[in-house]
Amino acid sequence: MTQRHFRTCHLCETMCGIEVEYEGGAVVAIRGDKDDVLSRGNICPKATGIQDIHTCEDRLRKPLKRIRKNPAEKSHDDEWVEIEFNEAIDFAAAELSRLQSDHGKDAIGSYWGRSTAHNWGCTLAVPFVQKVMDSRNVYTGSTVDQMPHNFAWHHMLGHQFLCTVPDINRTQYFLMLGTNPKISNGAQMSTGANAWKKLNAIRERGGKCVLIDPRRTESAKYVDEHHFIQPHSDSLFLMGLIQVIFDRGLATPGRMEGHITGWQSMKEIAATFDLDAIARVTGISSSTIERIAEEFASADSAICYGRTGVSMVQFAGLSQWLMYVLNIITGNMDEKGGMMFPVPALDSLDLTKSSWATYHSRVSGKPEFSGEFPLAILGEEILTPGEGQLRGLLGIAGNMALSMADGHNTERALNALDFYVAVDPYLNETTRFADIIIPPSGPLEKSHYDMFYHLYDTINWTKYSPALFVTEHSKWTDFEILTGLSARLLEYRQNSWFKRGIVRALAGVLRKTIKPELFLGFGLRFGPYGQGLNPFRKSGLTLGRLKKNPHGMFLSDLYYTLPEGLRTPDKKIQLTPAAFVNDLPRLRAWFFEGQKEQSEATSEFDLKIISRLTNRTLGWMHHSRRLVKGKNPCELMIHPDDAARRRIGANSMVRVTSRTGEITLPVQISEDIMPGVVCMPHLWGHGRQNTRQRVANDNPGVSMNDLTDVTLIDGLTNNAIVNGVPVKVEPIAIHSNVQETHQDELIEEFVS
Repeated sequence: MTQRHFRTCHLCETMCGIEVEYEGGAVVAIRGDKDDVLSRGNICPKATGIQDIHTCEDRLRKPLKRIRKNPAEKSHDDEWVEIEFNEAIDFAAAELSRLQSDHGKDAIGSYWGRSTAHNWGCTLAVPFVQKVMDSRNVYTGSTVDQMPHNFAWHHMLGHQFLCTVPDINRTQYFLMLGTNPKISNGAQMSTGANAWKKLNAIRERGGKCVLIDPRRTESAKYVDEHHFIQPHSDSLFLMGLIQVIFDRGLATPGRMEGHITGWQSMKEIAATFDLDAIARVTGISSSTIERIAEEFASADSAICYGRTGVSMVQFAGLSQWLMYVLNIITGNMDEKGGMMFPVPALDSLDLTKSSWATYHSRVSGKPEFSGEFPLAILGEEILTPGEGQLRGLLGIAGNMALSMADGHNTERALNALDFYVAVDPYLNETTRFADIIIPPSGPLEKSHYDMFYHLYDTINWTKYSPALFVTEHSKWTDFEILTGLSARLLEYRQNSWFKRGIVRALAGVLRKTIKPELFLGFGLRFGPYGQGLNPFRKSGLTLGRLKKNPHGMFLSDLYYTLPEGLRTPDKKIQLTPAAFVNDLPRLRAWFFEGQKEQSEATSEFDLKIISRLTNRTLGWMHHSRRLVKGKNPCELMIHPDDAARRRIGANSMVRVTSRTGEITLPVQISEDIMPGVVCMPHLWGHGRQNTRQRVANDNPGVSMNDLTDVTLIDGLTNNAIVNGVPVKVEPIAIHSNVQETHQDELIEEFVS
């Protein structure tokens, strides 16, 4: 007899509710939970793939230890042997401790991949691990795709996690830059897999949606207008809007009047830019910029919102800053229908760090941001000899070889490590360089609560998901592995057997008593909706109440939180922080003083490549056959004019070359991409040696990050530049005049 289990899909910040139909220990089906308080039955195809991850034969159930053929170096001929969890954790802690003892505390470091934020046990364990490791070498996936957001929040609002969220349910004007909510379902805007319905709702109530993007994306059919824009120029487009709004007397602080500093300075800065010059650079006419500015400022409520398209480019920091400036000067910051601030049930803001440039990296002197260095410099810290060289790494929940810029450089760096511990369920393109792989239990074998992504709520709500299946592997969640590793590291720090014994005994007691649910229960009780110390407050939120509501609990619509919620020293919004103002000369030099033209005039790389999402896959879901079956999406989208100049036909295979590497793939000729720009999916490129992932390797695709350049970063935020990287595209063969059978033979040859 089948039963039903309700939980939150953990794959992205959309946090859709799913219904898992199961019988015994087997999953029968996964579908949307129609009673979920956020998603109301909406899910994307990716959620169904969780079933395949649960049953995947290649998902590791026990740790793998590398046995080197040559003790001095790693090789593809090395063997992997299964060992027990306690042995693996002890081995990892001993080797990391040895490196610190021999070379200093910064000789080891940690990398926390994007999936860390999707796993509450992992998120809870991060502070323990970092405290015990006591190393400055901390890296995360944030500096690949989102750090410019956090950088702007830190400087303008006072904390990197004081996150602005579009009040999409009540807005009348939605201006989007470099985002594709039809496919992402609402990045940094948790809507429950129905963002496209929200766009339609805006238009149905008389509002307007405008999309700015170098590609006419899948979201374009749900908006009133789409405009192509040259990669990297978003900040100039935004500056043009701001200038028009100030010039025409349309700027108003709204409810935030008296709580903003830098108003006049911002007006003066905007006035120094020439609107016609902005139009030439962006490719958007001055009349269009003027019209959009007037519409935005005159709307009853409006939102300017952007995501990875404006976070993974040159001047990403300036783009994020100017988006928030636009919202602020039109009275749409912390306003209904504008940018608002969720109030999560678990308030952890005071427990997180927000800092900038309190210390700098060893090799290139890059500043820390909130306790971490940019991922782009990880390779140089490993590969550059000298005092403080990074020799050991703890890597959690991320596939760096495919996800970070310049995958070949990443592979060289990982291979050069003296010791590498990977906490990951697969032997993949990144973990194949590890010395020990410790796999956490599967997604249905552990409980779930979104510790982090409620910061992006479009309504205030909360939900707890218990484990569905309890297996032998369930006792080794990310939390148990990482807290166990922390305890062993602390034990090895002690200089006597007596102290080590005390630490081990105490750690054993704590591990039996302290579970993620203990933190959650305490946090909910003393959070903004909690019962606190008053047991008679029956309506107060507790973990017990949450467990009785498997579809989640609606807490409230978004409501005003400013100015009281500001974390700046003067409790005011900083409209013109010095960090951003000081970066404007770099912007001017690039676009108006010939730097860009000089660099491109001598370059053979005359096209710019941008990335795109697909609606069935994330990098860590390529192990699901139902999600990757069919035609591989790795095609290069190119405009007909660019294709014709290069004699590229509809059936061509092309070679795409950048400064760092080259790939070959088929083309898709389309007017949905602007001239001068090409586009392909990212996070593919499987089929490399010494991995165990049969499904992914059967449909490998190619990696866009074999083209991106680790030396290209936003000069302000040090975020990686993934979009707008210069490339050259040339046909390997022209297939338009040959027989179909011969075409298939050629394609097979080029792919192999």
